[in-house]
Amino acid sequence: MHDVVVVGAGPAGSMAAWAAARAGCDVLILERRAEIGVPKQCAEGISARALREAEVPTDGPWIAQEIRRGILAVPSPDGLRTFEAEGVHGYVLERKLFDRWLAARAVEEGAELRLLTEARGVLREDGRVAGVKTSEGHVRAEVVIAADGIESRVGRSAGLVPPLKPDELCTCAQYEVVGRVRYEDAFTILFDPDRIPGGYAWTFPKGAGRANVGVGCRGRRPRRLLDELLRGPLSRLVEDARPVELNVGGVPVCGPLERTYDDGILVVGDAARQVNPLTGGGLNAALICGRIAGEVAAEAASEGDPSAARLKEYQERWEKELSETFEAAREAAEVAVSVSMEEVLEFLEGVEEDLEEVLRSAGVLERHWWG
Repeated sequence: MHDVVVVGAGPAGSMAAWAAARAGCDVLILERRAEIGVPKQCAEGISARALREAEVPTDGPWIAQEIRRGILAVPSPDGLRTFEAEGVHGYVLERKLFDRWLAARAVEEGAELRLLTEARGVLREDGRVAGVKTSEGHVRAEVVIAADGIESRVGRSAGLVPPLKPDELCTCAQYEVVGRVRYEDAFTILFDPDRIPGGYAWTFPKGAGRANVGVGCRGRRPRRLLDELLRGPLSRLVEDARPVELNVGGVPVCGPLERTYDDGILVVGDAARQVNPLTGGGLNAALICGRIAGEVAAEAASEGDPSAARLKEYQERWEKELSETFEAAREAAEVAVSVSMEEVLEFLEGVEEDLEEVLRSAGVLERHWWG
């Protein structure tokens, strides 16, 4: 019998396990893959503030590049029209190293990690979640934390995570490339409503002539679209781009679940759809919500009260931190789906002097930017 079982060793799960173990709990992490941090389905950008709050050093090998600017771009007859946001401070990560470090930190704090162990659903006793059914047998726990990604078999089994509807999902493709990166100290966001309906393309520099170059969209095949953009406007941001890695996946853009807790269980990260509906970024929220989940689970386990009434504190805390940002981003995303190129350009020209503040209010900067 464990105090806390965490399903998934991504950033949300590892943060939750670390927080719970640091509080003195007996913590078990279940990870279905043999290797943590793969596949990489992330642009790898994160704010400096998020790393500080997660107590992550910025001098480790998981830091690829420091970022000091944000640039928004739209195609124009002369190439690209760009708008710059100052006051930006963050980093581009090496997610494979970052994710492994987060998991190792939890293990160093006392958590146990089991690889190649697939969670297949929740174990119920007396009407409440009391553990997890796995490929290796049953594991009992006072509190289960479902951090098992967008599909979340554990969250579905508990009745908390409904299937995603087609319009609640954005599909993405990203290359890590070698090439001549135009802006080595800035992330760039490319808006092109005609080619990228309801989405955008991006570049995140990784130093030494490397960058993540990707696109997220609705209603089109993202890899084919990314190849087209690399022959077009993206070629002005990264010249002679030669791919060395490809990742394709889906991102929930519907906003968080209405309820992320029940008797004996919490749902966190992509499983809880704690993803910015406008940007598709979920890394910062995963760190924030994972930590809160671990702290609340530890307190509930130590008190011997894993009831929904006790675990509701998790939702109250993460909503206090993030609900305003999620709501602003959701409203902006609804507008972005039907906006035209002319409207994008007119908007950016109108807010050019206050671009940084506009991006913060929509959750693109600070806690929720990138990811």
